[in-house]
Parts: sequence; C-alpha cells; structure tokens
Amino acid sequence: MSRLFVSAVLVVAIIAVAPAPASGIGVTYDKLAYLTFTAPVQVPGARLSAGTYRFHLTNADTSRNVLQVLSNDGAIVYAMFNTIPDRRTKLTSDADVTFLETPAGVPPAVRSLFYGQEYGGYEFVYPKGWPNMTPEIVWQPEIAYRAEPMPVIEPPYEPLAPVPVVEPAVEPVGAPVPEPAPAELPRTATALPVIAAGGLASLLAGLGLGLLRRRSG
Repeated sequence: MSRLFVSAVLVVAIIAVAPAPASGIGVTYDKLAYLTFTAPVQVPGARLSAGTYRFHLTNADTSRNVLQVLSNDGAIVYAMFNTIPDRRTKLTSDADVTFLETPAGVPPAVRSLFYGQEYGGYEFVYPKGWPNMTPEIVWQPEIAYRAEPMPVIEPPYEPLAPVPVVEPAVEPVGAPVPEPAPAELPRTATALPVIAAGGLASLLAGLGLGLLRRRSG
C-alpha cells in the first residue's frame, strides 16, 4: 500500500510527452518520451533533480532493452542502463512510471516505465549499491547570534558613609627651633674643701710677707 501510494502521488507530478510520428502510432520507434519531475528522483546510476528529461532506447535497431536518460535538449547524458520486461494490468493514455519504496528523506527510485496504451513496460535494472537508500543530509542555516552586556545588579545594602580624611598639622616654614637648656651637673661634694684651701693660701701669703720684711731690715 505504501509503494502504491507513493507511486500515485508522484505519477500525478510527472508530465509525459511522447511526440506522435507521422504514421499516427502513439510512440516513436526509439520509445522517446519527455518526463518532467517536480522533485528529485533516482534512476540506475544517477540522481535526477527536478526538471524535464528525455527517456528513449539507446539503439532501437539492435537492442530493445537499453534505456538512456538525457537532458531536455539532449546535450547531456545522465544515465544508460539495462531493463527487463515488466507488465501491468491497466492502460494509461500517456507514459507512466512506478517507484520503489525508499526510506523517508531518500529520493524515490523509478521502478518501471510504461508507454501509453501498452501493457508491456521496462523495469529498470539497478547496479550494486543502487538505488541509494541513505537519507539526504539537510544542512541547517547558519545561526546568527550576538553577545548581550551583563546586567548591572544593585547591592541590597546601603553604602557606608565616607570616612573623613584628617590632614596632618603643618608647622610654618622658618620658625626658630628653641635650643635645649644645659643640663645641671649633679652636686657631688660640700663647700668645706674650698674654705680650707682659702685659709691655707692666706697663711702662706702672711709667711711670705714676713720673710720679705726681715731681709729688707
């Protein structure tokens, strides 16, 4: 049911245009068809972006099972691969495709291609490792950011009163510095020796005067 639902959704998004030849047959001899995909899809060996592509037989004269995928103008070859016969039970007027089941995030892989008004179709043969079942990595846009300034938090307490500054006393320049008073010597003796010395001197003076008088007489 899941595969059929995916097929039904994507088939609606595909426009197939098969130019009718002059003979009036519904498709060309080389099975040329233009398929427009509205989302990325996988084919054997290639991943196709959304757009219009050419699907046709590589060499319709020698091989009827090798398909080639080209750009809309035919200038670029995207893939060339083998196919095996496939069948369906309901006809469509235009070309139609079915898809393989793929995980979420993986582009759907084309399973088979059927041309308008034909029961037989072409089932794509994928090489080893295909289709790619790895989910695509979706890059996130660059996140812009900026640094905000830190908020100012007020303290929950009252600020302390400023401490007064006491200037030191400055003495005037040039003021006279008082000289220190001389220290008194301590008294170590009494005045008695001084008096005795004075009496002795007087006695000697008297004796000297007496001798001078005798010599002069």
